[in-house]
Formats: sequence, C-alpha cells, structure tokens
Amino acid sequence: MKLAQRVVQITPSATMAVKRAADELQRQGIDVIDLGPGEPDFPTPEHIKRAAEEALAQNFTKYTAETGIWELRDAIAQKYNKEYGTRYTAENVLVTSGAKQALYNIAAAILEAGDEVLIPVPYWVSFPEQIKLVGARPVFVLTGKDFRLTADLIEEHITKHTKALILNSPNNPAGTVLDRKQLQRIIELAHKHQLWVIYDECYEKFLYEGEHVSAVALDPERAIAVSSASKTYAMTGWRVGWSVAPKELTRAMAAIQSHTTSHPSSISQKAALAALTGDQSCVAHMLAEYHKRREFVLRELRTIDGIEFVVPKGAFFVFPNVVRCFNGQITNSADFARYLLESAHVAVVPGAAFGAEGYIRISYATSLEQLREGLKRLREGIAQVYG
Repeated sequence: MKLAQRVVQITPSATMAVKRAADELQRQGIDVIDLGPGEPDFPTPEHIKRAAEEALAQNFTKYTAETGIWELRDAIAQKYNKEYGTRYTAENVLVTSGAKQALYNIAAAILEAGDEVLIPVPYWVSFPEQIKLVGARPVFVLTGKDFRLTADLIEEHITKHTKALILNSPNNPAGTVLDRKQLQRIIELAHKHQLWVIYDECYEKFLYEGEHVSAVALDPERAIAVSSASKTYAMTGWRVGWSVAPKELTRAMAAIQSHTTSHPSSISQKAALAALTGDQSCVAHMLAEYHKRREFVLRELRTIDGIEFVVPKGAFFVFPNVVRCFNGQITNSADFARYLLESAHVAVVPGAAFGAEGYIRISYATSLEQLREGLKRLREGIAQVYG
C-alpha cells in the first residue's frame, strides 16, 4: 500500500503511545502508576455538566455555525478583553474541536510548501507534525539546560523562508514561563520580520510564579492565541478549543473547518459557555491542588540521585534530565521510559518526543497517593540502574 508522503513523514504521538502501553499492561492485570498523561485527573465541575444536561433537555443537538455558537465566541472575546486588554469581538474567535484543531487550522491557513516555522525546544509533540502535514518545514530553536528562550536565539534561525514562530507558555513539557520582558522582545523581533506568532496558552491558568502574559496583548495584528477548555476546566474529552486572531484570518480558518469537522459538538459548546461565564472557583481549587503536588514532586525528586531538573513555573509537569541513568542497555530516553514501565511499572514520557533527548516528562496531574507510589518506583528503578 502506497500512502501519501505527508503521512509517511509524520511521527505518531509519543504521549498517546505511552498511554497505550500503560493501558495494555493494566489489561494484563499489572498495577501501573501512570505519570504520563497531560490531562487533569479532576472531574468536570458540576455546573458545567449541568449546562450540558440542559442543552440535551432543550434538544440543542443540531448543527451549529462552523465558527461555533455566537454566545461562546463572544464569551471568549470578552475573556481576552477583560484579562489582556484587547479589543476583540466574536468575529475574531473560531471555536474548534480542541486546541489541536485550532493549531492545525492556523497551519493550513498561513503556511505553504517551502515555508519555515521556528519551534523552540522542548516543544509539544504535535507542533512539528502539523507543520509537516501542510508541507512546511519545522526549524528547531535549542534553548539550553535552563530552557530559557530569547529573541537572540530566535533571530539566529530566521531566514527568508521563515513564516511563523510557535510559542508555548506555560510550556509543555518543561513548565517554563515567558515573562513580559522576554515576550516583548520576541514580539518586536517577529514584527520586524513580519512573522506570525502562534501562541499556545492552554495552561494559562496554572501558574505558580509570576504572571501570564498573552502575545495578543502585545501584538493583536501578528499574534494568534490558541487555548481550550480542556486543561482549565478539566474538559479534555469534551473537545472544545479556540483561536483568537485577526478577522480575515479567522474567516479563512472557518472556511477550512467548514470542510473538515464543521464545528465542535453542540453540547460541548454549551458546556464550555457555562465554564467561561460561570463560577471560577473550580479553577482556583485545581491550581491549589496542583501547587501541593508540585511541591511534593520537587521535594522527592531532589532526593533521587541521577536526575536534575529546572523548577517548573507553570502547567503540571516536571522535565528532569536523566542522562546519568543511561548505561550499556539504556542509551536514550525511550529506552529509559520503557525500562521504567516494564521493570518498575511506572509510566513517563521520553524527552525525545519533545525534541529533548536525555529527559523524561513526569505529570503531577494525579493524586498525591499515586505520585507517592510512582516516585517510590522511580527511585527504586533508578537505584537498580546504578546497582
């Protein structure tokens, strides 16, 4: 069977591969502690679920506009206006089936064969694959051991073919956060070279230090914000995301969406509307719990020989360097993750999936009980490597 070249060149999601491997062991009756998922372990808040039930009771089960329902688009626009001082209307907003689709819509709307897109390392796994799917080329910007991104690092990689830059803050997998000064210099550089800035801020509400600064607050003409209800409101399976962009670009992306998925679930849109306009105490509760878990994980990791890490300022991951654990049998992060899963029965994601060989991603979006046992197994697994 001959498949299209665009499919042959992409790599399946490593995070999903870890989940499948962990699930298979669990089906065999093996107790696996899964520290891999980038997914809140909290249930969707009750008032959001009630909104979905009401939508069903009112038979809100038909097609909606390809852009999403107006009320939700307006609520998203008002969120940005209130929090970041922008002047958006519903016409700037496209509601999508998760942030992943928003990112793909953007790539399909602005990129052509031969275009280059700059991606700082470490990056979320789907960034380069989506770029390749539309015929463009990802160009990786290395950031060093502290993962600090600067305008100077980016400028070194700009060519006449550079069309866009993808930024992710708080960062998945490293938890790093772009501060206002960093982001301002990067935005000025992008403006100078007329680059689009695609700004993934899906973890914007989960910040432990500093403030979240949205790129669209600094340059609404060239920056495109992407976010979702998935992380903030524990709604991963509801599949509601969005993009906020100039109106002409939003219309172009809506045309693309009209011929792919049409629109997100009508029920999910009503639930997302309740999430954005309702009680926000659920978000504060989750953040407080993540903060406790983060402190526990960092405290435990500091006592384990063989790993080093940068303290995450946002999201719900820590991204330790485990090169010192490599030996004759374990030579890379995939080997190490496989060893931990098969020998210690704890699942983590190899850093190679994020463009950062020698690292692993540990998620603390799970209970303290699970984290305690998972880190115990991690410690024992590393001790066996050294032994």
